[in-house]
Amino acid sequence: MNADSKMEHKTQELKGHVEETAGKVFGDDDLVAHGKADQISAHAKQAATQAGEAARHVGQRMKKRAMQKLGVLHERLHEAADEARAEQEAKEKAKGAKESDVPGSRSIGGKGTGRV
Repeated sequence: MNADSKMEHKTQELKGHVEETAGKVFGDDDLVAHGKADQISAHAKQAATQAGEAARHVGQRMKKRAMQKLGVLHERLHEAADEARAEQEAKEKAKGAKESDVPGSRSIGGKGTGRV
């Protein structure tokens, strides 16, 4: 609640209290009712403002938590991608090693005849 609206609500509440008291002193039921209405209105506005602030704070906390969770997820995705890349490289390396171990395979400078 900003200071201006807080002051407005308190002023309205005080005005309502003064009207209610004046109405009781002078026996004016309409003034008493109007004063009570002002007080109730001020309280309702204060409650609405507080509820709005609470909702905003909850929203900010949820956003912060979501950003933290997204950061963790982002890191995990990078780790998984790095692991997958390393596994793929290991498979390719192992495949290359198996092909060079096959007897009679052609290789430059090797002892294979190249005949089948």
